[in-house]
Amino acid sequence: MSKSKMKEEPAERSIADRFVWILDFVKGLADLEFRSLMTPRMMPALYLLGILASAWAVVAYAIEGFTISHSQGLVRAILIAPVGFVVLVTLMRVALELCMVIFRIAVHINKMAGHTEEIAGGFPKITFWKSFKRKDE
Repeated sequence: MSKSKMKEEPAERSIADRFVWILDFVKGLADLEFRSLMTPRMMPALYLLGILASAWAVVAYAIEGFTISHSQGLVRAILIAPVGFVVLVTLMRVALELCMVIFRIAVHINKMAGHTEEIAGGFPKITFWKSFKRKDE
């Protein structure tokens, strides 16, 4: 497949696909036995909320500066707020990526545990803690 064909494919979901995704999301939230992980599916929404909260926080910080004095408001709005926004969004992204890494590690550990059980199925189990008896007994 050429690169031009890959770019022509729509990256957006259809309305029916989005509706199905929302229904699956709500079913996952109602899952009281925690059979499926919801956090990985919530990451884009959490990231968007983090961006919006960061924007709100730096705008409020700049407005507070204008209530103190005009010059402090300008310094906050022009210098501090943009840097603060980038720092907050970066920290949010790092935290969410760390959560995704933890979930991916958990998935891979479950896969490895299944493979280990398959491999060790024919071998006898060795219990080391019962093989040694205390001398005082």
